[in-house]
Amino acid sequence: MQILRTALWAIGLVFYLPKLSAQLPDIKKDSLIHSVMWHPVDRVDAPPVVGLGQEGALQLRFDDFSQSVLPLRYVWIHCDRNWAPSPIIASEYLTGFWEGQIPEGRLSFNTYQGYSHYSAALPESSSMPALSGNYYLEVYHDEELLLRLPTVFAETTADLQLAIRRPAAPRLTARYQEVDAWFPWDASRTTNPFADIRLGIIQNRDWTSYRLLAPRFAQGDRLDFDYNGGENCFLAGTVMRFADTKNLPAGSLRVTRYELQDRWVGFVRQDIPTGILSYTRQDDARGSFVPRAARGDNHTQADYLWLDLELKDTEGSGTRRMALEGDFNQYQPGPEHQLHFDEGRGAYTGRILVKQGYLEYRYRDLDAGTEGLDWSEGSHSISANQYTGIVYARIWGERYDRAVAVRTVDITDGAQLRIELGQ
Repeated sequence: MQILRTALWAIGLVFYLPKLSAQLPDIKKDSLIHSVMWHPVDRVDAPPVVGLGQEGALQLRFDDFSQSVLPLRYVWIHCDRNWAPSPIIASEYLTGFWEGQIPEGRLSFNTYQGYSHYSAALPESSSMPALSGNYYLEVYHDEELLLRLPTVFAETTADLQLAIRRPAAPRLTARYQEVDAWFPWDASRTTNPFADIRLGIIQNRDWTSYRLLAPRFAQGDRLDFDYNGGENCFLAGTVMRFADTKNLPAGSLRVTRYELQDRWVGFVRQDIPTGILSYTRQDDARGSFVPRAARGDNHTQADYLWLDLELKDTEGSGTRRMALEGDFNQYQPGPEHQLHFDEGRGAYTGRILVKQGYLEYRYRDLDAGTEGLDWSEGSHSISANQYTGIVYARIWGERYDRAVAVRTVDITDGAQLRIELGQ
């Protein structure tokens, strides 16, 4: 059997596989938790994917509206490539203790909305993931789950290559970007690389974009993930919209004025649908959210405010169910992020609670499925995006999926991001 397998590998026998559907990470957030940030310590614009064994490589921040300084704890949950808990136990995948402590929160100062701000640099040596792969970081108060956030710790034992291209298929060329990947792999490490190897891909920091692909074929010692049917193609999107409130109550380019009601309300210039418009090159930070205060500490003296938004109804129907999404809500809009049609204004309107600073966002039609951005935003294959590829491997004799390689590629057209990230 081994001789046959090696022979097939050597001649580069082609295996055509169906498209695989990946289970999306199960992100959770308590209703009193706001402004969650979870990213590499020096890259607020990157997903939480770092090398295994790097103490303090990830930065966690969030606010708690209960205004109490609570004792909070965290745990790491090892998962398989589909984000289901692994069959291995904590003593196998952790060095140190089963749980750790979140440092004591700091109360906000001189803000209309009171909150407690929590910050932690993770992982810690006292509770360190020892095996690569997918993890959930879970934060608890007593037995109450406050946060569940996807995380990847990767090995650096293999070299993953990514290439971002325009798709060749005419139906995809104008609106999509294709992610091709190649990965060197020793056939002797798995009984069947087409079953044991997977490539996970994330666009920007949007875990709802996560997909999982099997190798399409092998050539020599290389696995190829170059598909022809669009399985590795992502809707490219367009330039993100933004609102800058750091100088509150002074207006800015997009926020024209403020009113003090129960808290500050910032009125944003009317947005228009861009689905039928041509692409306009403009710097953006691909959906990032960064708290900023004009004076004082960015994290404890930045206030919360309502953003009053409106999206012009150019169709005259008022029938769409529109919502706002971006890093600020992990691309998972809830009822509090939905807009409503205002006949008098001829627009979809809403007030969204956000923390003072710099916010990028886009509008989505919640009833339109994969075409949810078509009318409001549009999509252009030359848009700036970031792609992160993760190679998962089930090694012979092991009971978990390793993350054996990772690579991130930025497509920015050479422009500088609008904001100075990570400060």
